[in-house]
Formats: sequence, C-alpha cells, structure tokens
Amino acid sequence: MNLCRLGSGTSEEAELFANWNGLLALTTALAFACFSVMSAVIAAKVIISEYCGRNAVILLGYPVNRKTMLGIKCLIVSGITTGFAFISNTLVIGIMYSSAHIFGMMPQMNTEHFLFTVLISSFLMGILSSAVGIISTAVGWKKRSAVATIVCSLIMVCIFANCITISPKNIVWVMLAMGVVFVIIANFVYHVLANGIEKMEV
Repeated sequence: MNLCRLGSGTSEEAELFANWNGLLALTTALAFACFSVMSAVIAAKVIISEYCGRNAVILLGYPVNRKTMLGIKCLIVSGITTGFAFISNTLVIGIMYSSAHIFGMMPQMNTEHFLFTVLISSFLMGILSSAVGIISTAVGWKKRSAVATIVCSLIMVCIFANCITISPKNIVWVMLAMGVVFVIIANFVYHVLANGIEKMEV
C-alpha cells in the first residue's frame, strides 16, 4: 500500500514538470509565497509601523478622514504587490518558454489558451498576495508588531501555497475561488482596522 502511494505521489510530481500547466502552477505557487511576504512587509511598514509608532500622532492629527487614509494605504499595498507579482510571474514563464524553445526541451502543451491562462493566473496571484498582506496586518495590529505581520504571512504561505498546485489544469478557477475568499477576508480585516483607527485618540 505504501509503495503504491509513493508511486502515485512520484507520478503526480513528475506530471507537474511534464506539461506547461504544471510548470505554471509551480511557478505561480512560488511567486505567491514570495509576494505574499513582500506584501506583508509593505503593509507592516505603511500601516502597522505608522499607526503603532511615533508617526501615529501626526497621522491622526491630519484633517483627513481616517478610513480614507487607511484605504489609500491598503490600495498602495495592493497596487504595488499586484503590479510586481503580475510582471514577475509573466516574465518568468516567458523566459522559461523561450529557453525551452531554444534548447528543444518543450514540455507538453495541454491547453489551447496558455497565454491567457498565464496572464489571468498572474493577475489573480497578485490579488491573492496583496490580500495575504492585508489579512496579516490584523495580527500585527493586535500585537502592535510589524514582525508579527510578517510571521503571519509566512504561516499563511506555508498553509495555502500548495493549494495552487492542486489542479494545474484548472489553475485559473482554483485561484479565482481562493481570491474571492481571501478578498472577502481582507475586506473584513480592513473594516476592523478602520474601526480600530477611528477609536484611537491623538
């Protein structure tokens, strides 16, 4: 029984490297891990460190709606993360495809619209990564620690990165489902943070 399971696991791993959908899933999972942590680092800097540090008095003293200010900061985190994640993942797949073509080691192409799959999955990965950064700020806010934000993102990456490779043929749908859930949670976290900031005293 164990040998059968071992053989099954090996064949599944080999299948990931044998076709472009599998390679895309692996690359996207790795990029998701990297950019989720990057998103948490940015969020820790522009949200946690600002509102829990010395600059809190200055920020809270601005004649600007506090929720609006937080919303702008969250958009900055999401925009930077999504943009760089999309460009990075698309470039990596493009370089891999060009290299495979040059050296004549083309994996199996098992989809008709691979380019669109790459573009959509890269964009969704950016959204997922930015959502992880926003969600991680909930822990950082509670602990009043930027380090806690980053540690939370690492834990989330360890748990959810493998989900991207569950079904390489349906990577877009898998990531879309994950994206919807993560964005809903991130939106909830934003409102929690906004309410907490509203209650802060100068």
